[in-house]
Amino acid sequence: MIKKLRQSFLDKQYLSLRQYSAVPIVADYKRLVVTKPWGYEYLFYENPETETWHLSINYQKSTSMHCHPNKKTALVVLEGRALFSSLNESLELMPLDTVLIDAGVFHSTQSISKEGLRLLEFETPPMKHDLLRLEDKYGRAQSGYEGADRMIDEVPNVLKLLDVDYGSKNLCHTSLLVKNIKTKKDIPLDSVSPKTLAVILSGVVRSELKEILYLPIHVTTVEEFQDVAHSFENVSVMFLSPK
Repeated sequence: MIKKLRQSFLDKQYLSLRQYSAVPIVADYKRLVVTKPWGYEYLFYENPETETWHLSINYQKSTSMHCHPNKKTALVVLEGRALFSSLNESLELMPLDTVLIDAGVFHSTQSISKEGLRLLEFETPPMKHDLLRLEDKYGRAQSGYEGADRMIDEVPNVLKLLDVDYGSKNLCHTSLLVKNIKTKKDIPLDSVSPKTLAVILSGVVRSELKEILYLPIHVTTVEEFQDVAHSFENVSVMFLSPK
């Protein structure tokens, strides 16, 4: 399932009632793990257009009801089950289910599996400080992103995907591969399954009529990507396949 969420009237109303100022954070996230009341997260992959974060959420814990006023996000479940909620609806998510979230959409993610929840969060543009919490069961409502007291030096067992065209890596029963795509021949159809997702990490993908089809953090199936994509402008893609 790939679900798209647009900013609703209720989102706009709540956002207009909250004072918001995004203060940039000075931190080298490449070497840090950020601890949270619900688990932890760390920077998994980055380029000038996007950041990819790996989130680990403990059983029955949840992120705050929050939004990102200036950036778009996409959540892809890797392992476990999630209860994803916006101000207007709730969805149960299984591995490789995806939610595309427009800027300014309030949302929260809860782990409902005893083994915990693992997911990837894709963000564009890279603005970790772009955060407004509406409600939070851990007392963080109206506060910004975590400070230095919540950041620890990288622990040795976290997996990061740092290179393009380096080869696939396995994370939470999912195979991940980042590739530069210049022509359709670069799409790795021989090593993926029909359930494989394609996440645009950079560039512009156009149709045969030169219409823009995909921009950063758009998520689609590899089959659709292969069928409709025609030209590629500085495109890199993360492919996620079930193991």
